[in-house]
Amino acid sequence: MKKPIKIGLLATVFSLSASFSQAEIGITDACQEQVDELLEKINDNPDDYTPESRAKAKKHLIAAKAKRVEARKCRRHLMNARKELRKGK
Repeated sequence: MKKPIKIGLLATVFSLSASFSQAEIGITDACQEQVDELLEKINDNPDDYTPESRAKAKKHLIAAKAKRVEARKCRRHLMNARKELRKGK
């Protein structure tokens, strides 16, 4: 009798975690799109920023791409990249 309860409980936990991860996919996709757009902007207009600020921003953008599963960290690295570019204008 305990096996059906355990199986039902595991199925419920799995379905809840799957729905949360599907919701975060949309967030991380949006972050990755913004990372790509900012990289493109940096590469298209290199004279708008100092070499140092471009290097620091690219470092943050690479970290954001590496943290694509963790939406909060992706956005934090993206924000730091933008901050570095503003400093070096």
